[in-house]
Amino acid sequence: MGYRRTDDRRRLVFRGSLAGVAGMLLTVVAIAGCTGTTTSPTATLPTAGLAVVPTPLPPATLQDTAEPNPFATDIGAPTDTPAPSPLPTVSGRVLSWLTLQMPADLAAGIDSNFQNSLFGWSRGYLAIHGDLTSGSAVSWASSDGRAWQEGQALDMAGLTGGAQVEQVVEGPAGLLALGRVPGCADDGTGCMPTPATAIWTSTDGLHWSRVDLKNAFGGGAVGDVAAGPKGYLAVSVSSATTASPAVWLSSDGRAWRAVSLSTSTFQGANLAQAEVVGDGFLIAGRTGSLVGSGGGSFPSTMPAIWWSADGSDWSRASLPNVAAFPEAEAAIAEVGAGKLVAHVGSWDCGCPPEGATQAWTSSDGRAWKAAGGSFPSPAVVLTDGTQALQLVEADGVLSVAVSSDGFKWAQIAVSGSGSGPADSNDAAYGPVGLLVEGSDSSLWLATIS
Repeated sequence: MGYRRTDDRRRLVFRGSLAGVAGMLLTVVAIAGCTGTTTSPTATLPTAGLAVVPTPLPPATLQDTAEPNPFATDIGAPTDTPAPSPLPTVSGRVLSWLTLQMPADLAAGIDSNFQNSLFGWSRGYLAIHGDLTSGSAVSWASSDGRAWQEGQALDMAGLTGGAQVEQVVEGPAGLLALGRVPGCADDGTGCMPTPATAIWTSTDGLHWSRVDLKNAFGGGAVGDVAAGPKGYLAVSVSSATTASPAVWLSSDGRAWRAVSLSTSTFQGANLAQAEVVGDGFLIAGRTGSLVGSGGGSFPSTMPAIWWSADGSDWSRASLPNVAAFPEAEAAIAEVGAGKLVAHVGSWDCGCPPEGATQAWTSSDGRAWKAAGGSFPSPAVVLTDGTQALQLVEADGVLSVAVSSDGFKWAQIAVSGSGSGPADSNDAAYGPVGLLVEGSDSSLWLATIS
């Protein structure tokens, strides 16, 4: 069984006092307890891909920071349940695609042995150029998507097959990247996420220093990381064989301290996702046993969220009408500043999870209310800091759909005919807008007028 999550975790996050905008990627996928074909774990780095949704768009979301927004619009009426008709069009806005020159050494076409993972951050864009054969990776950086500078190769010493960079987060001391072996770890009860095999830090996106995981985390297995103005947060990977949940804090991404967790607050907890928001820290996951027989028969678990003002003293959030479902797990998405959505995450199955109709919204991560609709999008979504963005197909080229809440969507009309990327390997939102890499190694920037 292949492990699948709501968030592919190839993201860059920065918030609060840091200027600019940030990109987070969310892939809402399905879960157990339903029928469908499961995917198999992959032995090599999978091809990076931003899912492109044909218009009609099944809704979803993501992240934070306020900034002048070229995509800003008041969105009217698409319903929570996708209709078979096209998305409504944003009134008075037109999207134009500007083609950029990608350096030859950064090219990673669909038939090549390389792939790029794109991230946006406060100072521009990053591309992690991975070699699918050797597992090596080189960082590239650009302030505007036009001029690129090659950085150093990431230290992969001792890592068999390398480590795919799935996350890049930005905090007060700079960038932190997390790499792991792709696929899943079979602990005898089904596939679980593999723990991080490497973490690197950087101040400029070009020069990276590897963290000694054993010394930093005392031998604990890291499953997810997050960052913001308050610092860096890491949580343990959960599995049927994990002894207990673990949380670590850092001010610089290099020196970490373990947090003492209340047994009662985290009773039966399985942690999946870390988040750092404006005034606190969040963890999403579930409670209950992960032991199950696999093959479509899984134990019921309860989606859960924990909140802390300082990362040390945690309380469990109340989720109205929350219900246990097979393999149900909470996932958090940030649409924009003060706009959070929690919903049921999933793995193992390519069909809608049984508990997918559960969704909640919050402005601070502490108080949650039922959303009144499901959060079913299978698409990758980014944010410009005020609303969610998503690539959609429009007459043979890509357009951008926008949403103020992650549930209702409208698309921006594309200027001209046949001009623009036909597909996308990956995309990131940064200081000058939405950057898209096509499968033919073309590079594009979306501009809105």
